[in-house]
Amino acid sequence: MKLTCVTTPGSGGGGGYHSPASHLLELEGVRLLLDCPVDLSALTAFAPVPLGPDCGDAGDLIRAVPYYWSPAASAAAKAGGVDAVLVSSATGMLGLPFLTRLPSFANTKVYVTELAARIGKLMMGELVEMHSEFVRYYGPDTDGPPKWMQGEKLHKLLSLLQNIVIEDEGMDLAPLMPLYSATNLEECMRKTQTVKYGEEVCFNGMLMLKASSSGLELGNCVWSIKGPRASITYLPSTVFVSAHALDCDYNSLKENDIILFSDFSSLDVMDENNENLGENAMLCDDSLSRDDGVDEDEYVQCLCKNDDIAEEIERISFICSCISDAIKSGGSVLIPIGRLGVILLILEHISETLLSSDMKVPIFMISGAAEKIISFTNAVPEWLCKPRQEKLFSREEEALFGHVELLKEGKLSLFPHLYSKGLLVEGALHCILSRLEP
Repeated sequence: MKLTCVTTPGSGGGGGYHSPASHLLELEGVRLLLDCPVDLSALTAFAPVPLGPDCGDAGDLIRAVPYYWSPAASAAAKAGGVDAVLVSSATGMLGLPFLTRLPSFANTKVYVTELAARIGKLMMGELVEMHSEFVRYYGPDTDGPPKWMQGEKLHKLLSLLQNIVIEDEGMDLAPLMPLYSATNLEECMRKTQTVKYGEEVCFNGMLMLKASSSGLELGNCVWSIKGPRASITYLPSTVFVSAHALDCDYNSLKENDIILFSDFSSLDVMDENNENLGENAMLCDDSLSRDDGVDEDEYVQCLCKNDDIAEEIERISFICSCISDAIKSGGSVLIPIGRLGVILLILEHISETLLSSDMKVPIFMISGAAEKIISFTNAVPEWLCKPRQEKLFSREEEALFGHVELLKEGKLSLFPHLYSKGLLVEGALHCILSRLEP
């Protein structure tokens, strides 16, 4: 077995979810790529598309069509290709079209959960749409490298990415590449094979692959890889108990020879009493597999008693209190959010906050994918935590999330762009929720 760490979680400053880790794993003669994200922090070096003829002063920002940073795609290409890609989250597939558009990846298979594939496709579609605005303004990409890559602007970008480029990659600019097209995106999705939680897939007649819930977000998963001589679990950022997603399947961690734990950020919320226990369990201490007189269920119960839900709700409640204060003082609020489950929870709590404060304030969700996202979030009970599943099956409430009622009552409006006609007619904005923004 050979393992190569391509990127570390949050290396671009986006955090473990927005910029997950990526690894190349060679096992039983098969080369696997574990996640293929894009680090969007490079976009901050480029000037936004001007809204009018007066461009203003962009300072040191690059006035050109942006390039995107994907070390995972570059490393896989340098390796001469991969046999399969295992995707653990929607953000972990944003760099896939960089690979699947290459001839050497024509036979590469991509495995991802059904829900992560749907969300990832919408995110990539929005990224392509945003990029097209740059292309319309600055003109299409040229065949050769752009002029800014040969001057001072390049040093500006390198200084922005110095932790990644200088320390890890030297001056190798191969990971910096122009964005894929909508056609590349569709070709990529045709190569994906979607799976459900707990579904086993045989790859190459040698490896058994299975996805289990990681608990962090809707559709996110832990991958189990079982071969003739070894069994491995790829464990990305994980939450054992979630307020919206299906809880982490702890059983997927048992009876493995190796656990690849790529992101320790999920351990930050574990209380001090359970910290050592959690660490031993995560790092695959063999005490779980032998008879040491301790009931294995006690380990699971300790891990599941952490305050993941309480702390998540506490943070969301704090955000809602700040929103309430801003609105009371006559202000407006803009909230950019990348995680689907978090935005659904915030919509619920904002509604409760406004109702308790007797404030009638319009809520706008601005995203080209907003309508599609909202349309299927109430039809995915198998991907949700048990309390929400029970709420649906008991028929206590018709909706899985509170945004359904907000839409019915006209309190929540969906718009594809900031300059949408209906949004401009509404006048002053009191609360804007932005989803799937790069």
